[in-house]
Amino acid sequence: MHERTPFAGKEGAVLAPMAGFTDAPFRLLAERFGALWTVGEMVTARSLLRGSAEAHRLLRPHAREGSRVVQLAGADPEEVARAAQVAREQADPRAIDLNMGCPMPKVVRRGAGAALMDDPERAARMVAAVRGATGLPVSVKLRLGFSQVNAVGVARALEQAGATLLRVHGRTAAQRYGGRADWDAVREVARAVRIPVVGTGDVRSVEDYRVRRDLGVGVAVARGAVGRPWFFAEVRGERVGAAKRRAAAQQHLRLHLAWHADRGEVWALRAFRGHLKAYLRTAPAEVRARALALERADEVAEVLGIWVPGT
Repeated sequence: MHERTPFAGKEGAVLAPMAGFTDAPFRLLAERFGALWTVGEMVTARSLLRGSAEAHRLLRPHAREGSRVVQLAGADPEEVARAAQVAREQADPRAIDLNMGCPMPKVVRRGAGAALMDDPERAARMVAAVRGATGLPVSVKLRLGFSQVNAVGVARALEQAGATLLRVHGRTAAQRYGGRADWDAVREVARAVRIPVVGTGDVRSVEDYRVRRDLGVGVAVARGAVGRPWFFAEVRGERVGAAKRRAAAQQHLRLHLAWHADRGEVWALRAFRGHLKAYLRTAPAEVRARALALERADEVAEVLGIWVPGT
């Protein structure tokens, strides 16, 4: 992510963060297929500053990653700024992404995530504090609002505070993931600010991508890329055949096993099951059920070589 990231005429999608999915192996594979940049799983500022082993594990970059952005969440601007300094020193990210869109109660109750949509002044102070502490570009993940739509006003406050880019999920926090994402509302946010705006929500196909791009905003993909890391190549007009898809799925498995080798093969295979289920989405139900119970890497690789869907 650069200080200015124009999307007019620029094809490609961003990998949005997903807990349990956007770890280093998946980010690296998405990058290889042409993701504009990738955003890691959310790390809470407090857990990072307290030395949580899991927080530091989530922060750790792959040696071959080049486009990773670190996402932080928190309620206190100064605490988040200190965590951003740690992230810059340990992970050397392209940018810091601030999560002001997570709707989960355990996050919102602490005044973090989407709770910040109802406190634009504190949200703006957080952007300014992180920018000042790190010197890195700062992007922000937003919702359209908490329970009422107010994203335009929040976006303007964040732009004035120094945000480089906004990523707007086309739902309020109260909607969580229900209903349809409102991309017309995302476009209204983009029209209200001078910095780039990337939309997210309900992008499951190349056609979905094209319709959203025609609105003049960037596009981020989350669940639509799980089990389809080649999606990032397809939206750029590349055809990815069956053999290349199956090879990519097997490569993902190898990267995943290597990355989590310290936790053992069985743990790593169980952690891969969300991806495996998505890769086998068109396989017969009995094949999926057997595959999700496998605890040998060679057997999982064999299934991926057979059942990953072609074009």
